[in-house]
Amino acid sequence: MDNLINKLKSTVDKLPQPVEATLKVLGIFILALIVVKLGSFIIRKLFKKQRLSKYGINDKKLNTMASLIVSIFRYTVYLIAIVTILSDVLGLKSVLAAAGVGGIAVGFGAQSLIKDIISGFFIVMEDQYVVGDLITIDNMTGNVEDLELRVTKLRNFNGDLYIIPNGEIKKVTNHTRGDKAVIVDIPVSYGSDMSKAFDIANSICEKVGGEFDTITEQPKVMGITDLGKDSLNLRITAKTIPNEHWEVERKIRRMIKEEFDKENIEFYDKNKIIYEQKPENGGKTNA
Repeated sequence: MDNLINKLKSTVDKLPQPVEATLKVLGIFILALIVVKLGSFIIRKLFKKQRLSKYGINDKKLNTMASLIVSIFRYTVYLIAIVTILSDVLGLKSVLAAAGVGGIAVGFGAQSLIKDIISGFFIVMEDQYVVGDLITIDNMTGNVEDLELRVTKLRNFNGDLYIIPNGEIKKVTNHTRGDKAVIVDIPVSYGSDMSKAFDIANSICEKVGGEFDTITEQPKVMGITDLGKDSLNLRITAKTIPNEHWEVERKIRRMIKEEFDKENIEFYDKNKIIYEQKPENGGKTNA
């Protein structure tokens, strides 16, 4: 093995200096990539083992911590690789010693990078969101797929991936913290039997309340909340754990439709017919 390394070293030393420097740079970058891939795999494996343990921490917290540590590890390895190339391959040891790594970073225009990292640090320290949370940043809504020191990655409902530098994040809406409100508005025609409509709505509230274990506040009929032009509005409300309110709303709407059809309760007045009569020679339209 030593002979092979010595032969390889002697072969590289015989190459022209530009070619030798290029091969060394490529070798350092390839080694850095291998170290990053292997280290990231080991880190995520360790956190996965912690997640499966009996006394594991919250999964979202573990995923966030894993993403952050992988991010820090990756930047550290790449920084070491860059410093090694500058000092050993390009012979800039004296420049690095005089300016320092921080001065070199700023000299290369890394102010935005530093801003992103500092913002990412405060996002984590203030617990603004974690991996798995549903959030909105500006007009972008999605689940946090990765939270790194420099960027936040969101995956929306269509599968699109948003990569947002942490330094550009000004306002965040976290949809995952606290219970979510279930609001179902039901249009009911003025000619319908409102007592029967209320009875059906109350019965559905009881059934749905016993069906979902994600409900934190039982469904109830709030009452008539609006008297519209074509119908009045009957509202049902409830509360669920985060991100589970949509399923409860869909269930209530489906059951309302089925029960109203059985009892011949109309959502709108079907006997109210609006028609338009066209004049023969032009003019105003009569309704």
